[in-house]
Amino acid sequence: MTLSLKIYELLKSKVLLYYEWGFYAPFKKPDGFGFKVRGTSFRGIVTIRQHGDNDYFTVYLHNLHCEQVKMIDHVSEDELVSVLHANIDGSDSWKKIKKLYLKHHVLNSV
Repeated sequence: MTLSLKIYELLKSKVLLYYEWGFYAPFKKPDGFGFKVRGTSFRGIVTIRQHGDNDYFTVYLHNLHCEQVKMIDHVSEDELVSVLHANIDGSDSWKKIKKLYLKHHVLNSV
């Protein structure tokens, strides 16, 4: 299985994230895979590359003008989806923080 197919299959298994991230326009690269997103925290181009024969990836985030915004190095296959989710759409973590805050605030005001 090629690297781009492997990454695509991994992301395809998380169908709900596709919609949450606003995933569109996937493309293959010789050393990886890329796609565009319209997430809450990030809108632009995501490129995932595997350097060498190791099992780790490097994730590049570019704005829509193709300027690199962020690079996340040494991401394992198990961490890939959670790293992408945290950088593309951090809304889940914000919802949890907000829920804890409101719960704590309501309990203390009673």
